[in-house]
Amino acid sequence: MTELCLPLPPYAYRFDLLLEFVRRIEHPARLLVAGDTLWRFTAGRLLAYRQAGNCIVVSSADLPPSDETRIAETSRHILGLCRDLSSFYALARGHASLWRVIEPLVGLPIHCAETVFEALITLIIEQHITWKTALRSQRCLMRLYGQRAPVGEGEVYAFPTPAQLARATRSDLQPLKITNKRIDLIIETASAVGRGELDLESLRRLPTAQACERLLALKGVGPWTATNVIGRACGVYPRVSHNDVALQAAVQRYFHAGAGPKGPGQVRDTLERYGEFAGMAGHFVLLRWVMDNYPVQGA
Repeated sequence: MTELCLPLPPYAYRFDLLLEFVRRIEHPARLLVAGDTLWRFTAGRLLAYRQAGNCIVVSSADLPPSDETRIAETSRHILGLCRDLSSFYALARGHASLWRVIEPLVGLPIHCAETVFEALITLIIEQHITWKTALRSQRCLMRLYGQRAPVGEGEVYAFPTPAQLARATRSDLQPLKITNKRIDLIIETASAVGRGELDLESLRRLPTAQACERLLALKGVGPWTATNVIGRACGVYPRVSHNDVALQAAVQRYFHAGAGPKGPGQVRDTLERYGEFAGMAGHFVLLRWVMDNYPVQGA
């Protein structure tokens, strides 16, 4: 057994809150919590993450020394250990209505997808359906193609590769129970990445606005998808997802006591006042919504 120690950052970081969030994911597949440990495939290897004192311990049964640096860097990204939200928290403290929502979540890491490809494919699945339904479809995709490992009474899965999804047919992906249009888009995207025509990982190196524009130029990618791909892949939320129906419901509840005209306008008027942090505020409002409305699985 190989163990790596990733030091906790000097700013607010709560691994326990990350576990509490993951425990609320219905139909878990990519991430699985067992006791005080988070399990997932990272860089093709099954890893266990747990906090011990002032570090996150990464454990693997088959990690060669040559992979340790890559696994450590990828894990820091995935677990949000390199994301300082102190400036956002400082702004939130100055706005009582926002601070009431954010304060219980201070330190909750901005967990990220391992690749931009994974972020884009999962968000294509999430277009125009509920989060609960999307989670079921995403687990179905990983069951069809992903490497798997048993953890306790459940299973954890690796995300399919572009090559695997490029070989899929519409018939193969019918079990996802999403529209044929989105199935075709998944296959076309995977094929373009596999052929080298679409370099999604390069988006991480671009300024956020430019990365969003590149995504918007892709077939089937609108503002909601582009914004959330950047957030899920990079941990940065550049814009407010005004058309997100869950965010609309959350804003109406947390900021307006359930009153007012729920919709994009109310979201815009409520969150845009936070300037450069408007998108992050929207993301945390959604995180609070999940924590308040989704029960712990298996409880």
